[in-house]
Amino acid sequence: MSFFRSGVVSLIVASTISGQAMAKTACDTASDGQIEISMKEVGAAIGYMWGRGTLTYGGQRYPISVKGGGALALGGANVTGTGCVRNLSRLVDFEGTYWTIGGDAAVDSGPIGIVMENAKGVDMSFSGHAHGAHLSGQISRLYFKIDSF
Repeated sequence: MSFFRSGVVSLIVASTISGQAMAKTACDTASDGQIEISMKEVGAAIGYMWGRGTLTYGGQRYPISVKGGGALALGGANVTGTGCVRNLSRLVDFEGTYWTIGGDAAVDSGPIGIVMENAKGVDMSFSGHAHGAHLSGQISRLYFKIDSF
């Protein structure tokens, strides 16, 4: 099948997903911040994801960490990329649990896109690349934390 030869086929959907989530573009002027992150994901029925990165907000750079996961995952992958942060009026609103619904299938490497939102209305559109062999279909929750806050 052609989608396995192309590397990764990834689809993450949420209530606010748009076609732009899969495209790796610079954040627009409506964005309040940007993240750069590197994560690992492993799964054997239950999937777990963790990583570190940087949040750029208000002209400052803050170290961040992420951890979380969801059900129905198998395999492992490394994920790196950037994300646009919107509806962030206060730095403290960035921290918290972000929800996504969807899944992905990775063989070797390819693009990935995730749209997620937290309870404070902050949303992120993340795009990047996954490397590894991984299959998941899940409701995920990822907890983002500012490490030096």
